[in-house]
Amino acid sequence: MVSTLVVVSLVLAGLVAGTMTIGLVAVRPAMHSLPATTYVLVKQAFDISYPKFMKPLQIACLLSTVALTAVAAVVGSAACAILAAVAAVGVFTNIIVTVRGDLPINNAMATWTPGAPPSDWQSQRARWDFFNSIRTIAAVSALVLLALAATIS
Repeated sequence: MVSTLVVVSLVLAGLVAGTMTIGLVAVRPAMHSLPATTYVLVKQAFDISYPKFMKPLQIACLLSTVALTAVAAVVGSAACAILAAVAAVGVFTNIIVTVRGDLPINNAMATWTPGAPPSDWQSQRARWDFFNSIRTIAAVSALVLLALAATIS
């Protein structure tokens, strides 16, 4: 059972971390090269489709990682349980930063008029980038911890 949960958690964490890493290293620089009108249009479109994939993925990742923690603790794999527990904190951090940091900014950006974004649009984008970097680091950290857990499960 631990082996199955490790694989499920690792795959889900890999999808979360991979998606977020591509966003950080590829999508973000491309978005920053766009003029304001195009940036707002693309960001608004992205913020409609992205959550449909990421919400269930993040929740499934958290649930599988918590389940792995519990099962590993019960069957006596203390090292695996500890690594999974810390990974679960990383996944939870990713979700909390998304909900408390990124989503409020996304909601504000959804109201912008593409041809006339607010005068501080670049500083709001920078705040979003800051939160996105934190949640990406949390997701990648969780993935690494789950990879370590897989080697000892």
